[in-house]
Amino acid sequence: MGAVLGTIAIVISLTALWFTVEVLRRLDARGESLVRPHLRSLKVRLSETNRRISDLEVRLGQVENRLTATRLESRAARDLAEETRAIRHGLRRSREAASRSRAYHA
Repeated sequence: MGAVLGTIAIVISLTALWFTVEVLRRLDARGESLVRPHLRSLKVRLSETNRRISDLEVRLGQVENRLTATRLESRAARDLAEETRAIRHGLRRSREAASRSRAYHA
């Protein structure tokens, strides 16, 4: 009697397990169909975000190039200003020397 009941219990448990597996398969199929539209929208957003990031990287490169050029121009302007000051100082010394020599020769 115990063996018969045990066999029936095993058959019932295997049948319940089989039903559970079938239900999970159906839910999985439905779940995928529910998730796919959301995944498509996420993929579209992700590709748009990647495109924007690549555009921003290009623009950042352009800004960095402009900044480098501006720094170089600024350095060149500073160097030119220093050279101009040195030339003016030299001219001023030459004028003073020339005016002194005129005073001696006059």
